[in-house]
Amino acid sequence: MSTGNEHIKVERKKEIGIITLNRPEARNALNRKMIHELGDALTELENDSQIRVIVITGNEDFCAGADIKEMHAIKPEEIEAFCRRGHKVFDQLESMGKPVIATVSGFALGGGCELALACDIRIAGEGAKFGQPEVNLGLIPGFGGTQRLSRLIGVAKAKEMILTGKIIDAKEAESIGLVNRVVKDEELMTKAEEMSQVIAQKGPIAVKMAKALINENQEIEEGLNKEITLFAQCFSTQDCVEGINAFLEKRKPRFKGI
Repeated sequence: MSTGNEHIKVERKKEIGIITLNRPEARNALNRKMIHELGDALTELENDSQIRVIVITGNEDFCAGADIKEMHAIKPEEIEAFCRRGHKVFDQLESMGKPVIATVSGFALGGGCELALACDIRIAGEGAKFGQPEVNLGLIPGFGGTQRLSRLIGVAKAKEMILTGKIIDAKEAESIGLVNRVVKDEELMTKAEEMSQVIAQKGPIAVKMAKALINENQEIEEGLNKEITLFAQCFSTQDCVEGINAFLEKRKPRFKGI
């Protein structure tokens, strides 16, 4: 099953929801309409009880960044609203209860890199390129890059990438922790779907709780105490009962998300 609109395509493969950025003529550059459609697609898949993992992909390129042509035409008093809208959608992506995997081919620059950063897991093709080159335009990253990049790869490497605007290849991105793994370009979606299927078979309530806890980035004592509380809450779910029973009976669990 697939649905679509102008710039975003949504497909479903069993428990996997696939969002494809679909502006190939602009290397999937993010304009206002595309950002709006992305938010709608995320909401659609978040509300679909059959979907347990989401994959965001592009075509030849993942996303070359924000649409500079449109940004140039936006009135100065409208830029902040544009930035806030991008933040809202990327925050929605990061905080949603279902894991999101980015499959990156070609360019993931500027807003495209920031989109990948907001995802939970990043798989890159061998030919992928990453960068936050906004300083080359006299700008700074505007969709969360100054915050998420430093948290992911460390302050020093983030400063190097953002302050120099350098573009790095997939191998270097993997070495600094920007991507989880690098695969052959032609195997990108296959590997992402394989990982999605692994995650999809886990208890969805536990996956949601684990993602939320990791994202909170709390002080360790507070985080551990909260983990204890949520760990105990898991035992009140049918999924936990099913998981334990399946383990003891040496069979595959049948989780229902309740």
